[in-house]
Amino acid sequence: MNDDIYKEKRDELRISFIKFRDNATHLVSQISSILPGLTQHDISHLDALWEVADLICGDDYPLNPLEAFVFGGAVLLHDSALCFEAYDNGIEGIRQTDIWKDSYASVSENVTDVAEAEKIADFSALRALHAHQAESLTEKSWVDPETKSPLFLLENNTLRKHLGKLIGQIAASHHWSIEDVASKLPNQVNVLPGFPRDWRIDPIKIACMVRCADAAHIDNERAPDFLHALIKRRGISYTHWQAQNKLASVDLDQSDNTNSTLLFTSTHRFLENESEAWWVVYDTINMIEQEIRSSNALLESRQVETPQFQVKRVKGVESPELMSKYVQTEGWNPCMAEVHVGNMENLVSSLGGEKLYGAGCDKFEVILRELIQNSRDSIHARREIDKDFIGQITVRLISDDNGVCLYIEDNGVGMSLRVLTGPLLDFGTSFWTSSLVQSEFPGLRSSKFKSVGQFGIGFYSVFMGADKVRVSSKPWNGGSSDVRQLNFNNGLSLRPLLKHEIPEDFNSNISTQIKLNLKEGILESTDKVLIKRNQMRAEDLEVSVEDYISSICAALDVSVYFSVNDSNCIEIHKDIKNETDYSDWLKRISYSKYQPQTVENYITTNIHRLRPIIDNDQWHGLAAISVAPTTEQNFLSLNAVGGLNSSVHHRSGEHYMGYIDRLPQSAKREGKGYSASDEAIKTWALEQVELLKKEGMQPLDKCILAYNLCYFGVDPIDIGYVFVIRNDMPEFLSFKELADLSLVEDIVFVKTDLMEHIDSHSQINSLPGQTLIKPLRNSNFLSLKMEEGIPVKNYSILDCLYREIVQSGYEPSFSVEKNIGQSFMGMNDGLVIRSTK
Repeated sequence: MNDDIYKEKRDELRISFIKFRDNATHLVSQISSILPGLTQHDISHLDALWEVADLICGDDYPLNPLEAFVFGGAVLLHDSALCFEAYDNGIEGIRQTDIWKDSYASVSENVTDVAEAEKIADFSALRALHAHQAESLTEKSWVDPETKSPLFLLENNTLRKHLGKLIGQIAASHHWSIEDVASKLPNQVNVLPGFPRDWRIDPIKIACMVRCADAAHIDNERAPDFLHALIKRRGISYTHWQAQNKLASVDLDQSDNTNSTLLFTSTHRFLENESEAWWVVYDTINMIEQEIRSSNALLESRQVETPQFQVKRVKGVESPELMSKYVQTEGWNPCMAEVHVGNMENLVSSLGGEKLYGAGCDKFEVILRELIQNSRDSIHARREIDKDFIGQITVRLISDDNGVCLYIEDNGVGMSLRVLTGPLLDFGTSFWTSSLVQSEFPGLRSSKFKSVGQFGIGFYSVFMGADKVRVSSKPWNGGSSDVRQLNFNNGLSLRPLLKHEIPEDFNSNISTQIKLNLKEGILESTDKVLIKRNQMRAEDLEVSVEDYISSICAALDVSVYFSVNDSNCIEIHKDIKNETDYSDWLKRISYSKYQPQTVENYITTNIHRLRPIIDNDQWHGLAAISVAPTTEQNFLSLNAVGGLNSSVHHRSGEHYMGYIDRLPQSAKREGKGYSASDEAIKTWALEQVELLKKEGMQPLDKCILAYNLCYFGVDPIDIGYVFVIRNDMPEFLSFKELADLSLVEDIVFVKTDLMEHIDSHSQINSLPGQTLIKPLRNSNFLSLKMEEGIPVKNYSILDCLYREIVQSGYEPSFSVEKNIGQSFMGMNDGLVIRSTK
């Protein structure tokens, strides 16, 4: 042959590749022991890709010897990093990566067994890292245990030096998008000295060959019967094995005389209980078709002359029914019967609007809270990435003849194009809990960062009150050229307009800006907002917009600024931990200047008792237990979720003044249990008791304190008093005094048949010869719940009295007196407790 003059170079490539393959064989043999759940990733899979690539490309596809060497090397490397031996420091090295830590943090939320969680995180991290690690595997060395000399997968120093990095890049590219293949890889790489010039390398062509061949290699060879049975796989991995175990080797469709169609067939029929595996096959074959089409489209679009692959399509992908002719089933028929929503916009509008928050909700409050919460999460995320970062949120209102525009701006992490067009538009998916967060911000999932947003619904609340919405954002470390806009120009639309330009009112210091054109009636004035009470004969309040917004942000650990009609921004809320005047803060969030002077007087008298509730060095509240007998809606307390007020309306100071953080119960953001531990709440409450003791308390104070200690799940038995009526006279008695009294007199709790609770509506005001427990207000302190004849330990009056009686060495007994009086709730019974020595 004329080109035999290059036999030496061919032999060099062949010998180097054989040795390269031998070394890679040892490395990939470790994969099955580390990740037994995977289908075969050993040398048989790597060798098979040559045949699959030949099938897809066609017999006459142009590939010179140097390109063949690069292709073979990329095939050897593409999955070789799916084992610990491919990384510095092995398993420990893997477990020090952000990817592993993020995976472990995610897994441990649902898996309590540490060893099991670590194994799952190992699997996840290796899958996530292996493509990137493949890029540097030719440069990685291992130490010969005998000679201590470095060993390389590609031993030929010249080929490794000049082609190693390229081979690694092409290997890594099998996990890239096709757009990244086109942009990241060069169009041409020239030959090494001594090789014929026309052996020049086309990296993009080779990358397309690798990704298509790897995708199309699904058959029984990768999931052999005996190994399948031997390893006893479970879950998702089992389904993938089951899927591939029934497939024959891929082939060309012989009914297509152009040889441009791939055909997948099964060797066994999929039974009804194997339907999930069949759908795995169907989805995988559709993915293969997409890889082939996108690769051919890329090859066709290039300015360099590169032929497309011979194969252009896969047979049967048009429908499940058609595919079942080739990948056959038995006892069931696959069809495209998927759950779908006929009117997605209506669903989003309902579940993200008034149906979620309630028809009578304050829409402006909901919108502000949801958007400020998103900004808070973004700022907290950036604080984990940029340790010296503080951050701020700005709320702006612009009023003109066209109506009112609301702006919410922050300088948090911002949103990339992937986030802006991905999780933001994926109704019901929170970016912070999606897999995308691990690639956008490695290490964030395993950090101390905890988002308030969990449900992926909050953003859609804006459409309750806005007929036009614009979202503009860029990554925090990006430039002005990275700003993208999403425009909802006609209210809620699932196809917003995406624009790559900076809005005129987008400040360079911010990362994200939300602009809303508010609907008529959402905000009547940029000066005043109505705060509602829901008690009879109680007057509503009219407060300034800035006080209204300040109360929404009451417990936020981010500064908030406010501006109207482009006036200078003023700070209306400081990071709660940096607040210097808590008296002013509490007066502001309770609207005290709009209320009777008694509210401000109470704040002034009790503000010194305000203490943070701290758990694991984190603030979960700033509050003082109330001993005021009033239940009026004086707005002195609030429940917060993630630092944001759950409601600016209908608030009292019945149990405490200040704020306490709660866990989000649902997408509505209403709170359920405390975010702090029971121990942290107890520590705070007992500190409050000591402060009150030092000041001196009257019996009424101790009675109200007992109600509120019970509310916080703290035992009031040693400090609390109970209000009773005895001999027609009101008294306050300690639990010890009540226990002693039970030796000589009945202690009566008034109830109805329908309730395990003292009836606070009873008209009974005295019981001759008996001591009547008289409630001051409705509370858990009034519980009469019993189990097996003994009061449940819930710190109620009944529970505390029972325990005090037993502790005093007395023997309590219970009885029920029927129909002792009348109530709004029906006839009253009396639960009687009496003791003997």
